[in-house]
Amino acid sequence: MEARRQRPRVLLAKSFIDSHDRAIETIAKVLRDAGMEVILLDYELAQQVGSAADQEDVDVIGVSFMSGGQVEVTKELFRSMRELGVGDIPVVVGGTIRPFDVEELEGTGVKAIFRGGEPLDSIVKTFADLAEQSRN
Repeated sequence: MEARRQRPRVLLAKSFIDSHDRAIETIAKVLRDAGMEVILLDYELAQQVGSAADQEDVDVIGVSFMSGGQVEVTKELFRSMRELGVGDIPVVVGGTIRPFDVEELEGTGVKAIFRGGEPLDSIVKTFADLAEQSRN
């Protein structure tokens, strides 16, 4: 008898100062409806995201940016994750991502960038694929 497969665990995070949360809540709902466990986090420091990812044993981290600072916060998140020993968890960023920040974000190790307007099924597939890779 084949062992029952664990549902993918996803951490979605946004800055506590960012009052725009409709998009991340929509993403959370579609990921949940696709069978994933979703943890939503409002954070003050990037280290809180890394710590929550470690504590919650997540397969993928998604960080939403609507107020800027995405490159600096993402770099700090990766530093924190390396220090915690969870630097192998894939990170996805989305929201208001300026075109000239894409290359630098990819250089930090971000696995996918959603700048708005992507079909929800594409976002679900990205998270599912990254979760599968993360587990193997």
